[in-house]
Amino acid sequence: MISDIVSDEDVPERLKQDLDLWSGCISGSFREDLFLEAFEQAGFYGVSLLERQQDPWRTVEGIEFRSVTVVAYKGKEGPCRDQKHAVVYRGPFRQVEDDDGHVLRRGIRTAVCEKTYRIYSQEPYRPHFELVPPHVLIPLEEAPPFPCAHGVLRRHPKETKGEDYRVTTEAKTCGTGDNSKGSCC
Repeated sequence: MISDIVSDEDVPERLKQDLDLWSGCISGSFREDLFLEAFEQAGFYGVSLLERQQDPWRTVEGIEFRSVTVVAYKGKEGPCRDQKHAVVYRGPFRQVEDDDGHVLRRGIRTAVCEKTYRIYSQEPYRPHFELVPPHVLIPLEEAPPFPCAHGVLRRHPKETKGEDYRVTTEAKTCGTGDNSKGSCC
């Protein structure tokens, strides 16, 4: 997590040379979008604006300078391997694309690699996904490469439940018996 002063426009060279503005944390400011992009280029993921000052801290020649607090995560290194994991994106958007090109449609059992599954199981992503583990976990060293960034990759339910899954259960009743806790379906 880091807080810094950013600008909404590029700072002109003449303002960058102003020593008073340098000492006031103005002249060396990143433009806001480039500040966030720098985190991505440094290998961080889950880059989010935790806080963004509504009113500028200072304005110089029409350029607004404000404080932002950014949170970002490390640990996404390594190959993408297919252990048959899946996730279901909960929404609220119909479809999103993550930083690595995974396209996630609301309500679709989407195939993801082991690394993406692990990342989605943690903050800041966890609240947005139902995690669907594979029925049989393929050892990572035996798992084939996973084709990340190829649009919506559906995972067939048999891949996570097992090819021979043929279970039949009785219908659950609501509000009766030992299971009645005042809730239903």
